[in-house]
Amino acid sequence: MKKILLLYCGYPRISHRYQHDEAVELNKKYKIMIISYNWPILTLQDNALPYIQGNPLKLIKQINNFKPDHIHAHYLCEADLCYKLSKYYNIPFTIRTHSFDILETDLTKYKDIINSNNCKGIIAFPGFKKLLVDAGINDNKIICSYPSFAIYNFKLDLPNDKHIMSGGSLLPKKNIEGYILLAKKIKNIYPNKEINYYSVVEDAEYFKKVIKFNNDHGNPVIFKTEQYDMPLEYKKHEWLIYTACNKIKKVGYPLMVAEAQAAGVGVIMYNLRDDLLDYVTENGYLFNTDEEVIQILEKPFCENKKNNLYTILDRYDINNSLPI
Repeated sequence: MKKILLLYCGYPRISHRYQHDEAVELNKKYKIMIISYNWPILTLQDNALPYIQGNPLKLIKQINNFKPDHIHAHYLCEADLCYKLSKYYNIPFTIRTHSFDILETDLTKYKDIINSNNCKGIIAFPGFKKLLVDAGINDNKIICSYPSFAIYNFKLDLPNDKHIMSGGSLLPKKNIEGYILLAKKIKNIYPNKEINYYSVVEDAEYFKKVIKFNNDHGNPVIFKTEQYDMPLEYKKHEWLIYTACNKIKKVGYPLMVAEAQAAGVGVIMYNLRDDLLDYVTENGYLFNTDEEVIQILEKPFCENKKNNLYTILDRYDINNSLPI
């Protein structure tokens, strides 16, 4: 049986469910070894798979004992590490990229590593392919895939409640203040709706700033820690509103949008880039102003759009984009 070395920054963070879903599926088909490193582990998943914590370059003895056939990591910024280990063990590697590592990185510095024979390919969101090719990465090294997760966890035979949600890392690029101001307007019209934000704290100073801003505006948003059983949390909501800062412009393809669609939640996302229309699809909405959001909320999430969501879920199925 093939052996896969998984290099997962911050595993098993609950906000990194995508890593866990991937590892669970790989573990069904291969032998895996997970090394968690670099990022602090904040809120933990309840059902984490076995892992070793530490710098992979200082765990050579353990890796030697495992004898991997393939290396797989998340985030393009781990390319140097993957390349070193790949050359040392003479085995190929793959990387699943995300948003921040594409939009906040000089992609040209990775082109030689990705184009090398050691790299079997990188998994990237469809809207980012041109950025990668323009940076000099060969077209045949890019495997296009939307955000991927275990969609079967979201197939719950439950009705959606009527509340509103958002979430993701609490960072300035998400324009959380804008979400709070929008929530204040919505609460004035629909006082009985809960408006929630699910997150873990990434930037403590920014978190304090956001909480104070929310307090100063009457606490229209309820900030909650992401839960292990997020599929049930999604079902408490009719709408997901995803804001973004139009000056920073670093929000990519949030996993929460795909998860919301899998849970039958209507998606209303800030119109940051043209490619987001392909992600949200005609079954969701892109908005430019708060007034447009208010207008969308005047009617329930369309049943036809909701039913159509279930026809696109295969593109998010982790089993369709496994790296091996």
